[in-house]
Amino acid sequence: MNDKRSEVVAGVVLGEQETVTLDELAGLCTVERSWVVELVEQGVLEPVTAGRDEWFFPAATLGRVQTAARLRRDFELNAAGVALALDLLDEVESLRARLRTLEALF
Repeated sequence: MNDKRSEVVAGVVLGEQETVTLDELAGLCTVERSWVVELVEQGVLEPVTAGRDEWFFPAATLGRVQTAARLRRDFELNAAGVALALDLLDEVESLRARLRTLEALF
């Protein structure tokens, strides 16, 4: 008989209209709360509410924070470097979308 161990994985499904708090965002992305604050200060993230103690973020922000964390880890970037890299990645995606639109016309 095979001795296979099974692992239970739990998750939460968040819809596009859902929001998460600053602490929830940090916890879900396994980053420090201060890192999320730095990303907000650099303009990488934008909370939907004012007041740092009551910040809420769209659930879609999770992916952006995870990408930021990978950039920080893999390339040893600070928050300003991550902000620049994310801006460039956004620009590349925008240009690719425009190119797909133009290609569809011909």
